[in-house]
Amino acid sequence: MNRRNTLTSISIYTLLISAFILTGSANAKQGIQIKDIYFPQSHTFENHQFELSGAGILTWGILVDLYAAALYTSRQEKREDQRLVIHYLIPIKATKIKQVAESFIRRQQGPEKLERMRPALDQLHNAMQDVKPGDRYVLTLKDNNRLVLEFNDSEVITLNDPLLAEAYLNIWLGKDPIDKSLKISLLGQT
Repeated sequence: MNRRNTLTSISIYTLLISAFILTGSANAKQGIQIKDIYFPQSHTFENHQFELSGAGILTWGILVDLYAAALYTSRQEKREDQRLVIHYLIPIKATKIKQVAESFIRRQQGPEKLERMRPALDQLHNAMQDVKPGDRYVLTLKDNNRLVLEFNDSEVITLNDPLLAEAYLNIWLGKDPIDKSLKISLLGQT
């Protein structure tokens, strides 16, 4: 094989390995590993069992991995509770997290709905803090209207605002999400 074919083969191999690492290695009974972050197959929150739907990574541009995320769901009678777990890989200021979240909510929901949920959104955002590598936020949508925010395994705030609860998770899972490939991975469609 000549040098050019060898380099092409190495590049394709590297690309395939990178894709495998970024989407995570999965085993239905063991959970998903993304980089050095392990998302277990299931866990319990408020006496309800949540099962892993999928996991993926959000990359900014081509080179910067911002965070790994996993979606857990729990069927409760006629509703589905959801937990979005976000493990940060780089430091990000809380102001940037808030700014991006608000821009997606405005784009997805429109300015009128954004202003209707403004008091609850401000409460949620005021409870957030800067993150560093290894920090973890968890957003839980319970009972179709309750949004629980945890930071590094401690509950930070609970809000009873169905409009905000759905709108906030739609940043990742809605019609026009923050990243379409991440949404597909979170929903376990990869």
